[in-house]
Amino acid sequence: MAGCNVYLELENLQRTGSFKLRGAYNKVAALTPEERNKGVIAASAGNHAQGVALAASVYGCQSTICMPRHAPLTKVAATRGYGANVVLHGDFFDEAAAKAVALTKEHGYTFVHPFNDPLVIAG
Repeated sequence: MAGCNVYLELENLQRTGSFKLRGAYNKVAALTPEERNKGVIAASAGNHAQGVALAASVYGCQSTICMPRHAPLTKVAATRGYGANVVLHGDFFDEAAAKAVALTKEHGYTFVHPFNDPLVIAG
């Protein structure tokens, strides 16, 4: 039909339904055992949350995900289903992200940024 070979990268077929799993998995895979023992944290309204939660569960580390209170219920449920402790905080992403930063300082978690991290980008 197109007159050429067509190659598709079907990210929707990832276990979490999004490419975000690759970056989260790469970041968690690169952590030291000590960092994994302390746990990871992220802020997200959905896809990144699921990626971090799944990657953490694969590596046997605890994950905490801060999500806005109005995040889609399906995303919250899926994130919990992958083993994360979900903290619903704030009405907007920035408020959830601020909570994640505060919890990082309080508990010594490793923050998994959704896009501003070389290991997440490389994934």
